[in-house]
Amino acid sequence: MKPLDQEPALTDRVRDAIVDSILDGTFQTGDRLAQEALAARLNVSRQPVSHALNLLKGQGVLVAFGRKGLTVAPMDPVLVRQLYQLRGPLDALAARLSAARIASGELSKRDLGGLHALVTRYTQDRPGNKTVIPPRELAARINADMQFHVTLYQLSGNPLIEDVTRAHWVHFRRSMRAVLTTPATRPPAWREHRKILDAVLCGDAPEAERLSIQHCQQAAEKATACLTNEGETS
Repeated sequence: MKPLDQEPALTDRVRDAIVDSILDGTFQTGDRLAQEALAARLNVSRQPVSHALNLLKGQGVLVAFGRKGLTVAPMDPVLVRQLYQLRGPLDALAARLSAARIASGELSKRDLGGLHALVTRYTQDRPGNKTVIPPRELAARINADMQFHVTLYQLSGNPLIEDVTRAHWVHFRRSMRAVLTTPATRPPAWREHRKILDAVLCGDAPEAERLSIQHCQQAAEKATACLTNEGETS
């Protein structure tokens, strides 16, 4: 048996670094991503960078930039709305199943301790509607939002929920960036997360499901509105 190649793990890390750089504004729509420059900045060889760029191109995050490589693709409000239509029922299912597992004793409140700590941190540390979030903090906040939902997927006991949504989270995170960088329309997402978590902790499956659907619908409306406005002003 031959040793396993570590390259895929490095490719994933390079991909995540590129996505985070899009989320914090280092790379913006229309910016060219040069393979050589990325490899130098990340202190890695060109191969994992090439693999990561191809993965992101396949996901529609990057598009061809003539003969000069790849560039960050613009966000499509219609695609984002369609993705949220897919995600809404899955988020609701994850919340309902997690709450049911609490009610049946299959999960304990201790199992949700990490999620509780995450929600508490960001509920208390909530920027106002006139506050500009620093670029370095922007990606962290967006990834924390993703962590909340993915953790509920994992707690649901149905691994297919995470499998189905995994490829689409890069688009959800980019849509979150559009909302968070528009302070006047910034939603109270973490207060909504708190309500969902409280319903789960109480074992109230119908309420957890209802709140999750409502949260996803509101997120979709905010994101598509912000992205539509961006397109009109660009």
